[in-house]
Amino acid sequence: MMKTQMSWFGVIPAAATLITAFATPTGAQDAQQSRSPFQEAYDAAKRNYTGGYSPGPPVQFEALDFPAAREGFRRALGLAATDAEKAEAVLGMGRAFLSDVNAIDDAAARGDVRADYARALALKAISPEQRADAHLGTAETYLGDRSYGAAREVCARAREASGEPALAARAQMLLARCYLQERNYSEAQKEFRKLLEMEGLERQMKWEAEALLGAIPLVPLIRTDHPRLFFNAETWPAVKERALTAERALFDQMKARVDALSIDDTRAGNFGVQAMEAAFVYRVTGDRSVLEKVRRMLRATVDAFLENRPEDSRAYPRVAWAAALDWVWNDLPTPERESLADAMTHYAAIRIAEGKVHVRGQITAWPHYYVGSMFAYAGIVLLDPAADDVAYARAVQVLAFGLKHHQERFSYLIGASGDDGVWQTNIEYDLTEVPNAVWGFLYAWQPATGLEMPKEWSIVGVSPNMALRMMIGMGPKYYKHFNYGGHSNGAWGWGQVYSSALYAHLGHYVNLFGQSHPEEAAIAQYLRQRMVETGAGPSEGVYPVFQFLMTGSEQAPAPVLPPGLPVARYFGSIGLVLMSSGFGPDDTYALFSQGGGASLAAPQGRRLCDYDATHFTIYKKGFLALDTGVRFALPHSPNYRHQTVAHNAVLIHMPGEQFPRTVTGPAIANTGGQNRYPVDAVPLAFETERLFAYTAVDATPVYNEAKCARMVRQFLFLPPDHFVVFDRVVSTKAEYPKTWLLHTANEPMIAGREFRSDQDQGRLFCRTLYPLDAVLEKIGGPGKEFWADGRNWPITDAFQEPGVGNWWKRFGHGETEPVEAMGRWRVEVKPGAARAEDCFLHLIQASDQTVEKMVESRTSETADQVQLAFAVGARSYAISLN
Repeated sequence: MMKTQMSWFGVIPAAATLITAFATPTGAQDAQQSRSPFQEAYDAAKRNYTGGYSPGPPVQFEALDFPAAREGFRRALGLAATDAEKAEAVLGMGRAFLSDVNAIDDAAARGDVRADYARALALKAISPEQRADAHLGTAETYLGDRSYGAAREVCARAREASGEPALAARAQMLLARCYLQERNYSEAQKEFRKLLEMEGLERQMKWEAEALLGAIPLVPLIRTDHPRLFFNAETWPAVKERALTAERALFDQMKARVDALSIDDTRAGNFGVQAMEAAFVYRVTGDRSVLEKVRRMLRATVDAFLENRPEDSRAYPRVAWAAALDWVWNDLPTPERESLADAMTHYAAIRIAEGKVHVRGQITAWPHYYVGSMFAYAGIVLLDPAADDVAYARAVQVLAFGLKHHQERFSYLIGASGDDGVWQTNIEYDLTEVPNAVWGFLYAWQPATGLEMPKEWSIVGVSPNMALRMMIGMGPKYYKHFNYGGHSNGAWGWGQVYSSALYAHLGHYVNLFGQSHPEEAAIAQYLRQRMVETGAGPSEGVYPVFQFLMTGSEQAPAPVLPPGLPVARYFGSIGLVLMSSGFGPDDTYALFSQGGGASLAAPQGRRLCDYDATHFTIYKKGFLALDTGVRFALPHSPNYRHQTVAHNAVLIHMPGEQFPRTVTGPAIANTGGQNRYPVDAVPLAFETERLFAYTAVDATPVYNEAKCARMVRQFLFLPPDHFVVFDRVVSTKAEYPKTWLLHTANEPMIAGREFRSDQDQGRLFCRTLYPLDAVLEKIGGPGKEFWADGRNWPITDAFQEPGVGNWWKRFGHGETEPVEAMGRWRVEVKPGAARAEDCFLHLIQASDQTVEKMVESRTSETADQVQLAFAVGARSYAISLN
């Protein structure tokens, strides 16, 4: 039975994002037109508080500045003309103070804010909602004082002042947090459950309550001794032994890096990863001089975090810092250890506070490999029962938010991957950086909690089976892929990506799941061996220390592909069929966009990007039939890359048709393609045997019903090198022209109803068999590479900076024009006369460039069938198509 939701101790429904909003000051609604000085000052302060947002393009989010917000609200207070405006300004000052972790720890400042709230409560003409809000702010200051009775008493006053649902929910949340901070977990659980039973709960508050409630049962399971992040006292001996035996060469390299690091060079900056390596070396060697370097790097790095100095927004140095502190915890003087832990707790609390109030509402979103993904690791390390109540409650919150992020992410991936265990579509992300965010959590789970890793987690990192079929070539430090961009605004267009990450991902899979999934692990081993042979490997990944954790690798299966792998696999969860004649450098590979799919329909669906149902890509010793265009280029991406015209599919042109807004912006071109995503296409058939693979899809639902009455594609692969593509297309009007597309890297050479095109060492032949009156035309070359709707859509502007023309400078890898894998030509096949109903039948042959001529073929018709026959060597094919 497939699970669609998962939590640590039970099913917890997922929550969406809340954008925190300020109330509009009472009596100020009518001032929206005139905008009084008070309103202008108030809005400016609010912008400092929430960060501000400009929809662009380009989209811009302004940084938070709580001190500036407090001063802004104070200026607004001086301009307030009514009690309501005065109260709202004071409430704004209070919100900015309570969100400012740097300010709220000051007891005297908390007293001053309480006095401000008291003055607001003394105003006569304030609303019940403002009165309740002031009481809740006062209660928050009492939490900072550890005055739990006073906090609960003021919460009760807030309830009495107003029964407004949002304020009542805030009061309930504060009451639950009061018990949580007091470490009265049974009462905290009761109050959180009451909160979650309230109707109309704001989504961010619901998410936070679920996170804290879900963490309470897990907190007692976190080990109280150190180390506990990635290994513990019981597992450390095996980790150390691996470092000194199987991975001795890597350990010696790491030790050499640590030895070469001068202690004088560690006074300032971000040394997170270096501290992690040094802490590991210290644990192995016991060298006190290395410990001194770790101490220096821990202090310098956390200071840099607090000053917001690191340029890298990824979580890696923060996770590494947490591991380093954990591994030397027992060897640090208590005051120093507490100071470092307090500093990181403070930093994590700042990131959470900012995430909760930022206009993006980003705290509830999966943080991928960015800073927010550090929370689970920091929480594991910082959870110190000896800490004071405030620090301990913050550590619980940090842990809770990190657990919630991973719980929701894993639940989504498990549900989206279906029976295939696959959710990945965009290779340039899903097989590179995306899995980095989960391997650490998998390695952290059992050492910290003592709990076995759920078997369902095997799919959250990488699918070796899918990687095998997506990797169509390898070379030094890279591998090639289909250039298919199913999400994240599409592919970059290079057709290859760095290989170091995938080599490490496959190794982690073998270590963690080699025993439970031996066939997939064998595929992973095979791929890693090939990567080493071709120079695409080896590598250690973003955390080289993880190589020492891989104590299960010794029982890994042999690097041999399982026997009997099929010619094709239909990964229904992502709506793709992947085919190949084998898995070597001389084989033929194909991708087909079948549509449908569990992960496509999910709320975070993977392929809500390109209108590309029925598209196919073919590779043999080169990119032969291409997926074209690039991401992050305006106006190129919305008007070309995401549209059907950029893919090998069929266009039906209806004058005046308007297309939906894309993920990168509005589409202004009428390119004649699909207007719904592949999820709405209907898979009709899939079959794979030793001598063929066959798939069919009804793409009618993804076209505008006003122009398309029927569009069905059948796609047949006859290994090693031949394809048959049969399309039945019915337009609602004969005058709506149909166009069959095949994109090539280089200029195709057309001879009658046949053409060929080369790329790298490969060659593609294509013969149009139907319609009988077909007209072939090639389009492309300089100035027409991405031609659509009567103009070219060149790659000129960066998504973030429209108009500056710097795409190639930012993303061009040193190139100044479209590389071949991006596509620069296409052949268009059109019927010779206007008809409502047409059939397109094509025979395609892939080869190397020693082949000069395409195979001969013949066709015939019966009353209800088209028959195609041809022979390749000793094998003859006879194909009947309805």
